[in-house]
Amino acid sequence: MKIETTILEEFLTEARMGEVETCLLQFNETGLFVSAMAIANSHKADSMLKKEAFVEYEAIGNVGVDDLSKLIKVFKRLGKEIEFTVEGNLLTVKSGSKKVEIELISEAFLTTDDGEPKLEFAETFTLDNGKVKEIVGDVSLNKDAYLKIETAEKKVLFSNTGKYKFHSEVEAPACKGGVIVNFGKPLVDSIASLDSDLIFSVSTDYPTKVMEKTEDAIITLIVAPRMPDE
Repeated sequence: MKIETTILEEFLTEARMGEVETCLLQFNETGLFVSAMAIANSHKADSMLKKEAFVEYEAIGNVGVDDLSKLIKVFKRLGKEIEFTVEGNLLTVKSGSKKVEIELISEAFLTTDDGEPKLEFAETFTLDNGKVKEIVGDVSLNKDAYLKIETAEKKVLFSNTGKYKFHSEVEAPACKGGVIVNFGKPLVDSIASLDSDLIFSVSTDYPTKVMEKTEDAIITLIVAPRMPDE
């Protein structure tokens, strides 16, 4: 298989949510699928890199990795385009005259996921990437703050706890109002690594779904709420 290095790097960086190291890279008929669960089971990401994003693609099945952040750094040490093959427990990645061999872990030591859970939401709205970065930056100025999302008629209100209490209002024409839900560091850290507009689906005191859709990939996050009395 062959792909532009930056496309694979960026996809895996988003898929790991800043913390996941061990997972299956599932090369199926539609593309590369990665299901990553946070250590604390507080959030997960189901990510698909479409086969059309590859220069050459083959559905080779499951590949087990246990040091994903280091693997991404390895890719960065290669050229603009990489080619990789899997034989047994060995992943070989080549770029021009340079190659690296990486030991994989057995699929038997990893669990597969059934995909996105069935959830029902009261409201859905889109947040442009610039606003996402602004809100993440606001919350991150505080230590152990949580982010409050509240829908009103045709708008969404964002606020946070902590020493520096920011309040932001965003237009959301489809919103009717009435949803209030709080999130901690898992949501803030997960959306911080995403670089496109995000679609939020929310309900009061309920897990939220955050989806990023680009030409090459679809990233879906499911994040548990943080209860106000915590």
